[in-house]
Amino acid sequence: MFVAGGATAIIAAPLWRVGVTAAFQDEYATLTYRCDYAMRDHLIAKQRLDQDPSAVNVEGLRAMEVGLISCQDYDLMRKRLMQWGLSENDLSEMALVAVEQRAENLADVVRIHEIRY
Repeated sequence: MFVAGGATAIIAAPLWRVGVTAAFQDEYATLTYRCDYAMRDHLIAKQRLDQDPSAVNVEGLRAMEVGLISCQDYDLMRKRLMQWGLSENDLSEMALVAVEQRAENLADVVRIHEIRY
């Protein structure tokens, strides 16, 4: 009986991960996209402020900092998915799928991943 339970667990674990991944892929993709763009916009606003310290650029940076709240949602989703049994590798694969969903070709993939200075 114990052996049958162990065998069932070994078989069920990958199926469980596939199911959880499928159930949350779209939401995770959306949160990945939002956080990525919030971080990119924040970096651009910081660089703009460094190049031109002005009240307008300070306000722009503050606005971008508020946008980073989407990264909090992304991080909470990652933690929830890890509690449900997904690994870092599973989450990385979900993020790559999210990027590929939004990319039409290799140039789009490069543009999505690229941070410009």
